[in-house]
Amino acid sequence: MKKQVLLKELKPGMILAQPIISPEGDLLMGEGTMLTLFVIGLLQDPAYMTEILPKGTGIDEMTLCVEIPVRSARPVVEDIAPSGKEGDERRPPDPAKDSLLDSEYVKTYDTVMEQLWRLLNPKAISHGLDLDAIGQLIADRHLDKLCDGARAVAQLHNMNREGNYLLHHSLHVAILGGLMGKWLHWPHEYRARLVLAGLMHDVGKLKISNDILDKPGRLSPQEMDIVRRHPSYSADILTKCGLGNEADIMAGVLQHHERGDGSGYPSGLKKDMISPFGKILAFLDIYDAITSNRSYARKTSPFYAFDHLTADMMAGKLDAEYGVLFVKKICHALTGSWVRLKSGEKAKIIYIDQSRTNSLPIVETTEGKFYDLAHDSQAKITEMLTLSEAMA
Repeated sequence: MKKQVLLKELKPGMILAQPIISPEGDLLMGEGTMLTLFVIGLLQDPAYMTEILPKGTGIDEMTLCVEIPVRSARPVVEDIAPSGKEGDERRPPDPAKDSLLDSEYVKTYDTVMEQLWRLLNPKAISHGLDLDAIGQLIADRHLDKLCDGARAVAQLHNMNREGNYLLHHSLHVAILGGLMGKWLHWPHEYRARLVLAGLMHDVGKLKISNDILDKPGRLSPQEMDIVRRHPSYSADILTKCGLGNEADIMAGVLQHHERGDGSGYPSGLKKDMISPFGKILAFLDIYDAITSNRSYARKTSPFYAFDHLTADMMAGKLDAEYGVLFVKKICHALTGSWVRLKSGEKAKIIYIDQSRTNSLPIVETTEGKFYDLAHDSQAKITEMLTLSEAMA
């Protein structure tokens, strides 16, 4: 039975019947989350709920839609805490019962991937990039659908990423660019230009041998020199197809490996010389690369990526103004996703503190154990899991 219940009337054993979404579209707590005393404590914390209360509504008036299961003869266990204690009859999270993948989103993603394969492959590039096909890709508005902030981040992490890494990576950076444009409240036309820059930022790698791009070990200095030419190759390809006068797009493609301290390439530009598109694509490129499987490295946790990005911001390599916003938004969008812990356990992210950009989550394992990763030094996320990995 589903009903609206005041926060103060929540009881252990109830189940969230609707997700809790922030006004900006971030998932704060997923549908199907079992309420325990610990979770209820989070929901009744004014610091947590104040940000999502409807205007003019006090915390005592806030209600949630919950499912109240039929009580069995034995009572539902009333407490479970982050210490990892297990209780009778408590239903731990199950990835098979989570609505982690949106079939319509996946269908749209696959459609765009098919278009990209026809557009971005060595044979097609040898004849010159098809500007009409690019225009059609934008006009179809499929990319707009993929940049839906309430779904995009979770979908990217839950879909399988097998196949052509370059195409997946280019599309992911484009989608993340669309999200950044929305978070920055940019007009649609300007966002679309950032999306296109993200889509084309690595097109120059199509001119580099797969023997180098897919090499599992460390690249030689000569090979690294070739790889570092790819932003220039990308700009050359875009110029030849008629996009040379699109200053923002060209700057983003050329500058996504530049760094604010002058240590980047191809031109060693410093902070004030790097365009907004270049600054933004820099950390979008890093984030997706770290959280994806590559020929020379296995994917790692987004929280490791956040640490990496934060360190580069502190060192003056990446732009903090854009980077802090990105880390905060992506971090909060991971609620409900599945991860693997250092112990090998699979766990679901159920809560991330909204007040700090470097927050570590609280997770619940498939065995019903809770870990607060900010305070439990023994528990650590090693990687995000796709839906198929979580269910394996």
